[in-house]
Amino acid sequence: MTMIDSELLAPYLAARDNARAAWRLTVASLSKKPPQTLEEGFKAVKIAERAYFRCCEDLCDVLRSEIDRAEEMAGREASHNDEVQSNL
Repeated sequence: MTMIDSELLAPYLAARDNARAAWRLTVASLSKKPPQTLEEGFKAVKIAERAYFRCCEDLCDVLRSEIDRAEEMAGREASHNDEVQSNL
C-alpha cells in the first residue's frame, strides 16, 4: 500500500468545502430574489460554480502529484530492498 500525506490535502479539502457551501448558498438565495434580478443571480451561481470546480481541480492536481511522489518513493524502497536481498 502506498501512503500519502493527508495533511498536505487538508487546505485543498477545506477550500473545496467552502466553495461548495458558497455555491449552495448562492443557489438557495436565488429563490428569495425578485424575478427582475434573477439574471444577476444566475451569473452569481455560475461564478460560484466555477470557483467550486477550480477548487476540485486544484485538489485533484495535488492528490495526483502526492500519489506520484508516494509511488516513486515506494518504488525506490522496493528497489533498495531488492538490492539488499541480492547482496545477502
